[in-house]
Amino acid sequence: MTDSSTPSPLRIGVLLFPGFQALDVFGPLDVLNVLSWSPTTTPPVTLSLLSTTLSPISTLPPNFPHALSQSILPTATLSSSPPLDVLIIPGGWGTRAPLPEYTEYIRTVYPTLKYLLTVCTGGKLAARAGVLDGKRATTNKNDWEGVVRDAPGVQWVKEARWVVDRSDVGGDGKGTEVWSSAGVSAGVDLMFAWVESIWGEEVAAGVERVLEFRRWREGDVDPFVRD
Repeated sequence: MTDSSTPSPLRIGVLLFPGFQALDVFGPLDVLNVLSWSPTTTPPVTLSLLSTTLSPISTLPPNFPHALSQSILPTATLSSSPPLDVLIIPGGWGTRAPLPEYTEYIRTVYPTLKYLLTVCTGGKLAARAGVLDGKRATTNKNDWEGVVRDAPGVQWVKEARWVVDRSDVGGDGKGTEVWSSAGVSAGVDLMFAWVESIWGEEVAAGVERVLEFRRWREGDVDPFVRD
């Protein structure tokens, strides 16, 4: 018999596609890794790594065939994905490919999520899926013009390090919060801010100390913004 006092885990999924940016994935994941070390983390978390295949997915940029790269094994396919509360979408050179299976998955799963988190040009995939239309969001400043041009229905916030949009959350608290970050390392700052919003400042600070990382705390100011 299940103990009704035991909170349900927060079910987190990460999209993996060829050419994803390593830090976009592993930076936020290491924040979650350290968070999960505590047996008192409430709610607890589970993790699924999702792709179109269970074969290794490489970070190799398609336009840099001789670049260094690493691979990671998915734990489930898009078609066999378990139910999720949180979906993390990384960026990287691979987002320049059409990736229709991924955008369809994002579009389909979005209404069931509590949180959507995009890192870097992962916002491009979310925008392509149509789930950012009418919402405030940000993305990588190095690819800013191209992303904004292809997604005019999004209220892009150039000066932000990360943006939180709660326009789909109703008065009953149900709906999807959308968190989006600027490029690459900004995903770690976003993850710390998100962790703090759920587990509190003390927990987030504890993870920060373990990682010996000094996060950027001003979400509305990105030190890498360009005029």
